[in-house]
Amino acid sequence: MTTGIPTCGRLCRGSIVELGWPEEDEFDRLTALRNRPEVRANFLDSRPLDPVANRQWLRSGMRRPSEALLAIRLRPDGILCGMIGWTGWSPETRAPEIGRIAVDPDAARVIGALRPEGYAGIAVDAARALCSYLFEVAGAHVLHSTYLADNGLAARLNRLVGARIVTGPRVRRPDGTIANVVNLELTRAEWLEAHARQPA
Repeated sequence: MTTGIPTCGRLCRGSIVELGWPEEDEFDRLTALRNRPEVRANFLDSRPLDPVANRQWLRSGMRRPSEALLAIRLRPDGILCGMIGWTGWSPETRAPEIGRIAVDPDAARVIGALRPEGYAGIAVDAARALCSYLFEVAGAHVLHSTYLADNGLAARLNRLVGARIVTGPRVRRPDGTIANVVNLELTRAEWLEAHARQPA
């Protein structure tokens, strides 16, 4: 199935999260989350974002839907607990890069009894929901992702989502340092096959 991607409102939902385009009152909280030292250290460009400039980008500078930064919210109350997104969406190639993933550990603690048995975590829940949406609704052909090689949480997330490592190059970061990264991909056929094997 192929459809246009809406540029406002909710896009999809996971086990206990929903993903949607950020609202005005979430802009500064998303920037603050991205600017936490422990969060931005895991981004290839780890420089802090200017809150005013990022607020403007979130409001009107983001080229929706070719690029996206989505809010991760807990259901049913809509509590903001993180972000996830993509770059490089095109209806011609349908091969975006998934990333921009961060979870607020303080907000995540409120899930308490909402956590289902065997729950893999908010980031995995959100990533699975986004993959499902892009493959099964938007009609993506393949999803790409990249993470810093020493980011164990990102390695776990990609493994649980089912992404396959394709390369492990060294790249120059915007601050001039060299980093080892891991490049992965997940095809539509791989995603659909894996989900067909899951019990209903």
